[in-house]
Amino acid sequence: MGALTGTEFRRALGLRSTNFEMEFSGKTVIFRTIGYGHGVGMSQTGADAMAARGAGYDEILAWYYTGAELKVPAGVAV
Repeated sequence: MGALTGTEFRRALGLRSTNFEMEFSGKTVIFRTIGYGHGVGMSQTGADAMAARGAGYDEILAWYYTGAELKVPAGVAV
């Protein structure tokens, strides 16, 4: 068997995302996925659904990019 892409691996195991952690416990492997989809950013469908429920851009970005800090560049009016 050849190498798999991240997407092929995710699909083969039925994982929600390619962004995951593995834990080994005896003969058991536990996968913990982070987010949904391809693991490289924001789901347009999910962001749209959040906006439809009234979430602002800052809340949406905080949901998808945990730990990131949103800053307004100097000289830009808000």
